[in-house]
Amino acid sequence: MKEQFKYYLELTKPRIGLLVIITAYLGYYLGLRSSHSHMLHYSEWVQLLHLLFGMFLSCSGACAFNQYFEKDIDSKMDRTKNRPLPLEKVKKSNAFIFALLLFLISTFYLYTFVNYKTAILSCVTYIVYVFIYTPLKKYTTLNTLIGAIPGALPPVGGWLAATNSLSSPAWILFGILACWQIPHFLAIAIIYSDDYKKGGLMMLPSVYPNSYATNIYMIFFTIALTCVSIGLYAIKYNAVFTIGALLLGLIFIYYSVNMMKKASIQNAKKLFYYSIAYLPLLIFLIIFTF
Repeated sequence: MKEQFKYYLELTKPRIGLLVIITAYLGYYLGLRSSHSHMLHYSEWVQLLHLLFGMFLSCSGACAFNQYFEKDIDSKMDRTKNRPLPLEKVKKSNAFIFALLLFLISTFYLYTFVNYKTAILSCVTYIVYVFIYTPLKKYTTLNTLIGAIPGALPPVGGWLAATNSLSSPAWILFGILACWQIPHFLAIAIIYSDDYKKGGLMMLPSVYPNSYATNIYMIFFTIALTCVSIGLYAIKYNAVFTIGALLLGLIFIYYSVNMMKKASIQNAKKLFYYSIAYLPLLIFLIIFTF
C-alpha cells in the first residue's frame, strides 16, 4: 500500500506542483496588494488555501495524464525510464482513471470554493498542457513555446482568485513565468539532448545541435524576462525591486551570452542552475518589496 502511494505520487510530479502553488500564491498575494489588502482577514487565508489545494490537484492530474500519454517515450529515455508507468508499477488504465479523477475533482473544487473564472482557467491550462503541448513534443521544436503557456498561467489563476478579474499586472506575471521557462527548459534539453533523441522528441538542441537558434532563443527570452519583470512597477513603483530585478536579469543574460560564446554541457548546467535560483529570488524580492 505504501509503495503504491509512492508510485501514484510520482505520477503527479510533486515538484512541479510545488512550483504551481508558489506562483499561484504570488498571483493571489499581488492581486490582494493591488487592492491595498495586507492579507489580514481570515476569509482571505481560507480562500488562499482553497486556491492552492485546487491548483495542486489540477497540476497533479495534468502531470499524471502527461505520463500516461508518454509511457512509451519515457521507456526509451534514461532520465524517465524508471517512472512508474515504464516500470509497470502502475497499470496504464489505473493511471488514466487517476488523472481523470484529479481533473474532475480539481475543477469542481475550484468552481465551488474559489470562483468559476479560476476553475475555467484551470481547465484551459489542463487542455493546453495535456492535449496540445504533450503531443506537439513529437512533431515540432515550437513545443517549448507552447508549453510555456500552461506553465505561466498559475499566477494568473491566483490573481483571478484574489480579484475576480484580470488586469495588466496579471499578464505581467504570466510574461515573467513564460519567459523564464524558455531558457530553463532549453538548458535541460541541451543537457539531455541525446536522451531526447532516443525518445523521438523534437527539442531544439536535439534537432539542430550545431545551430545558434537555441542560444538566440535563450538570449532573447532572458532579455525579455528582465524587461517584463521590471514592468511590475505597474502595481507600485519600488526602487529596491527595480534594481534587484535588473541585477537578477543581467546575471541571467550573462549566462545566456556565455552559452552563445561557448556552447557546452557545462555552460548549459550553469544556466540551468541559475534559472532554478533566479525564480525564487525574484519571487522573494516581489513579496518583500510590494
